Amino acid sequence: MDELIRYITSHQLTVAIAVCCAFFITWFLFKKLFKMALLVLLIFLGIYGYFYWKNPETAKQNIQSTLKTAEQKTIESVEKGITGYKMGKEYIEKGKQKIEEVDKIWHPEPGKGTKP
Repeated sequence: MDELIRYITSHQLTVAIAVCCAFFITWFLFKKLFKMALLVLLIFLGIYGYFYWKNPETAKQNIQSTLKTAEQKTIESVEKGITGYKMGKEYIEKGKQKIEEVDKIWHPEPGKGTKP
């Protein structure tokens, strides 16, 4: 810990460059996320405008049904993802067991299973 503090105090230019790089990396990541959020908002407003322009009386009902459908599809996707994650975890465990079995076959313990 003392070495880290000593390095920071003696190499201030290096630390400043590292901080600037970290700032720019986070800036560009959040900039992309912000653009994506704006794009999703514009798409949502476009869909709402289309429904309202097509039939102003039922626009609210159409939007609500669309949001419910989107929510259901999102929930289904999340559940499929969780199921896939659990299956992947099981496959990894089975793979580890198979590797251990193969290791036992190829490298038996001394004195077991070997004839003199």
